[in-house]
Amino acid sequence: KPAATSSQRLCRSSPLGSCGHLIAGEMSITPKRKQPAAACTAAVPPAKRAAPGRPRKEPAAPVGKPAATAVAATVAGDPTVVRLKWAAAALRPGATLQCEGRLPCRDQEHGEILGHLQTAIGQGGSMQVLYISGMPGTGKTASVMQAIKQLQNKKSMQKFAPVHINAMRLGTPQAAFGEMYRQLPGKKGSCAVHAAYGELTKYFNERRPSDPVVLLVIDEIDHLITRNQAVLYKIFDWLSLPSARMVVASISNTMDLPERLLPRVASRFPIVRVDYAPYRRDQIVHILEQLLMAGTALEAFDPVALKLCAARVAAGSGDIRKALQLCRRTVEVRLSLSEATGPAGLPHLEVAERELLRESPAACAIGGLGFKARRLLTSLLLELRKQPGADSVSVKSVASRYGKLLMLSPAPRPLPPKDGEGWAAAGGASEDVCDGLDEEVPYLVRRLEAISLLVSFEHAVGFDVSVALGAGLDAEDLVGALADSEDDPVISKLIRESTQRSD
Repeated sequence: KPAATSSQRLCRSSPLGSCGHLIAGEMSITPKRKQPAAACTAAVPPAKRAAPGRPRKEPAAPVGKPAATAVAATVAGDPTVVRLKWAAAALRPGATLQCEGRLPCRDQEHGEILGHLQTAIGQGGSMQVLYISGMPGTGKTASVMQAIKQLQNKKSMQKFAPVHINAMRLGTPQAAFGEMYRQLPGKKGSCAVHAAYGELTKYFNERRPSDPVVLLVIDEIDHLITRNQAVLYKIFDWLSLPSARMVVASISNTMDLPERLLPRVASRFPIVRVDYAPYRRDQIVHILEQLLMAGTALEAFDPVALKLCAARVAAGSGDIRKALQLCRRTVEVRLSLSEATGPAGLPHLEVAERELLRESPAACAIGGLGFKARRLLTSLLLELRKQPGADSVSVKSVASRYGKLLMLSPAPRPLPPKDGEGWAAAGGASEDVCDGLDEEVPYLVRRLEAISLLVSFEHAVGFDVSVALGAGLDAEDLVGALADSEDDPVISKLIRESTQRSD
């Protein structure tokens, strides 16, 4: 029997049968010739020949859309596993759910920001300072960025140049001037830090009425705080220049920063406030359900576990990013159990919480602290829960609570530290160093601040000192770490009851 030609070999491998010589992008060099239908059928092995009277099996649909993936999964595997994978993708870090260009549950705040920016830019600049405050993960920056995008897409809006500075990413507060100079319209290249402020002052002094308005957005403005607040005062002083054509919007995690640290700014420039409250339990549930529904994966999560996750996050900081992280880890735990059945549920949520707590360096450090250091953190936690929405409390109130906790549960007699061991390993060196609360509490605050668990700051008016949790520690991690390392049942009950905040 003569050897098969190249076109016959291609025809055999093709799922389309007799299809000519143009297959998979290859063209035969032989002239096109219509072949009998039986030629191709005879070359196919008997096992692959279609049965008479039976319709030919169509090729599998390409994987891409969820519907096509579901069909393939139903045949090849468990559809629940596929939904779990969709859920993990829907809850990925940075996932956002937008409705007509707005974040869910933030319609009022978004409207206030959009209205102020539109008015301020329309009138060629404003001396009013837009101050947006709230706990981390409440949608502040996302709302501002969405408002700016809407204004840029509006045809009737006059031109403006947005300049976005994230102060947390700067090496020093003074570096804000160089970063701002780099983003200004008409400026190319960088400028030295020591010369940037002078160049910026000259720039705002020489602006023309036809120049676009500069919209300066300062994110994490808390990180521009210095001892004399020189950086912030210099930035806000540009607003008073007649030709500045400038609008300032600041984003902060501190509710009362202007009154506490910037009295000169608060007295000279009107401040327009937009406060972001922490997400409530029902709002977190709504956002999570909408994200899962958008990913066709709502059935992958047990509703009871979803509501419990939302309740625990809402009882802490109300950070939607924390809820996304916890739910995604819960799904990953369920996927890792090959013998498990059904959606992600309560047991998987408990495992995910423990794993995320162990991954937090700050939470791990709390377990190695001494008795009194942990009592001070417990006092701070209880005082923060006493004032819903507050991100800092006075050291006096923490010291008062600390004294009551020591009376309720006295400290054990510490062992003397060994050579090379620090104060934390010895159970808290303050037991032997400090004799009274007036000395002991400031000492503990300084030591906890040195390892970035706390941050303290003085008020511009008066001599009071406030204290807050460090940047790497949130309320949920603090509650879990303190509860795991606490032996006293009374104190442990107080810690766990602190999470029962009303919605």
